[in-house]
Amino acid sequence: MHAPGPRLSLRTWLLGLSLLTTLPLLVFALSVVREFKDFQQRALVEQLERRTGELVHLVAERLQGTLGTLNALAESDAALALDAPRLYAHARRTVQRSPDIRAITLTNEENILFLTTAPLGRTDLPVSAKASLQAALRTQSPSVSGPFMSPVSPIQVVALTVPLVREGQATHALRGILSVDSLNELVAPSRLPEGWIAGIADAEGIAVARSRDPALHVGRPVSDSFRKGMLEGTGEAFLGSTLEGIPTIHLVQPVSGFDWYLSVAVPRALLNAPVTAMLWHMAGLGVLWLGLSLLAAMVFSQYLLRQMQAVARAMEGSTLGPATKLRVTELASVAAQFLASQRSEAAMRGDRDVAVTAREQVQDLYDRAPCGYHSLDSEGRVLSMNLTELQWLGLPLADVQGRAYADFLTPASRVVFRDRFPQFMQDGQIKDLEMDLLNARGEAMPILVSATAVRDAAGHFIASRSTVFDNTEKKRVHAQLEHMARRDALTELSNRRDFYEKAEYEIARCLRSGQPFCVLMVDVDFFKKVNDEYGHAGGDDVLRQLARFLASQLRTVDVPARLGGEEFSVLMPGTPLPEAAHAADRIRTALQATPVALRDGRTVSVTVSMGLAQWHADDADIDATLKRADTALYRAKATGRNRVCTEV
Repeated sequence: MHAPGPRLSLRTWLLGLSLLTTLPLLVFALSVVREFKDFQQRALVEQLERRTGELVHLVAERLQGTLGTLNALAESDAALALDAPRLYAHARRTVQRSPDIRAITLTNEENILFLTTAPLGRTDLPVSAKASLQAALRTQSPSVSGPFMSPVSPIQVVALTVPLVREGQATHALRGILSVDSLNELVAPSRLPEGWIAGIADAEGIAVARSRDPALHVGRPVSDSFRKGMLEGTGEAFLGSTLEGIPTIHLVQPVSGFDWYLSVAVPRALLNAPVTAMLWHMAGLGVLWLGLSLLAAMVFSQYLLRQMQAVARAMEGSTLGPATKLRVTELASVAAQFLASQRSEAAMRGDRDVAVTAREQVQDLYDRAPCGYHSLDSEGRVLSMNLTELQWLGLPLADVQGRAYADFLTPASRVVFRDRFPQFMQDGQIKDLEMDLLNARGEAMPILVSATAVRDAAGHFIASRSTVFDNTEKKRVHAQLEHMARRDALTELSNRRDFYEKAEYEIARCLRSGQPFCVLMVDVDFFKKVNDEYGHAGGDDVLRQLARFLASQLRTVDVPARLGGEEFSVLMPGTPLPEAAHAADRIRTALQATPVALRDGRTVSVTVSMGLAQWHADDADIDATLKRADTALYRAKATGRNRVCTEV
């Protein structure tokens, strides 16, 4: 016979089983932590790349804007003639219009000839950042310097240099002076997630701007990690450290078009903190799970032991005594009660299934209604929303529930919602409120919202029941009708009503800004002959082609309109009379040289007479200006046509 093996108690078996069931949970928890750490790192690197690209774009945009301003100034007549007084005046106006540029200087290789922050002729300052200036003069291309102290104020600045090339030689240059503080703003902590560090360096590895402690580090060498990213130029994230010795994940990218580099660093502690917190959380849950498992094993083992002892006691008796009969009767009663409870439960399940089916039918009607339904709490947060409105938003219910309904509206509609929702909670209802939903793709959808308030027995607001209708088609029809009401049917230009409304707006703008504007009257010469020779269809072709020609020759801010017959008018904002006359004569000359093609294949040459008037502050309304332009038009016709006459 085999020797009996070791025997274990039922309690020991259950405790061992509890421990074994905990092992898969532990393995799963560790795999989750590892996956979470990898996901966190990938997400952090993606965010780092995106934020670095955004900052590089901001810096390049700031430098490109300054370079464009300096190039425009360098191409002016004063710059080409090296006329210092005129160029100084232009530069001062440019600085006043450009808040990013602190000053503009004209320099040769050794001296500053003028500085816009100093009177003309009173500058005897030496040139700073000579290497950048000499490089620009030598290569005859723009260059940007590193930081240096301003010669006229105790601040650090950088210089963007544009050489003035004359007859193939560059002996002078314009320099735009930017403050380091304005560059620090581009990488300010407010533009970065908490704890991140960003900086800008020139080609020599000198800090130009920094988000943390710029006063300590700007003008000094950047960290070894920053230099490594500049030298390798891979544009990929790598492990490094900051000047403060903080271990980080670094990313360095060049500023496009300029010899600068931008670095963004994320402390590695920010990556490890969520993982550490998750490990502690899982450890706590593991301990709790283990404790509950052990407790449950002990309780269940006691229960099973009592049950088996009761069965054993019932089976021990060789005869059935009164006590045993009593026990059997009680077991039969328990069994009968169990069967009765089963029958009752089956009946309840049947009733429940009917109720669930009815509820599902109502829910289906709610979800698939042709309109949207939603409920909001007293804070305007979404409690429920049907499938129709969720499909309009392009979002699942989990992404909507609990969020403010205003988050799914356009900015203008959010203002309307926040203004009307408190009043709705007081009034208890609202009817056909016009707003615009903003779906997940960023597209706006016009809607009409009607709602009633649900209140408790005390009259306190509980929730809203809102019905939402798609208002797209109604808006489209309204916009089409509005367009038809403001457009001339034949030429698609503005009609008289639209012209007068835009003229009133222009008058108000002119009164505020003081900028002039002109009104141009245009009339087709000998249009009756065109109608007589080519018929009214040919005349209509001429008017349509003239309208297209006018629109193609005018600026986007100009407003061409057909006031009636062959008479057109053009509103020319921000244009004084001499410039308007020059533009009108250019259009007249171009039209004279452009035959008009008719639909039947024939062509006809037409000319126009034009009358021009500038709006005066003492004009009662636009009709007064139109009358002077019309008088000038009749003078153009009376003096031979095909010409432009201005008001006397």
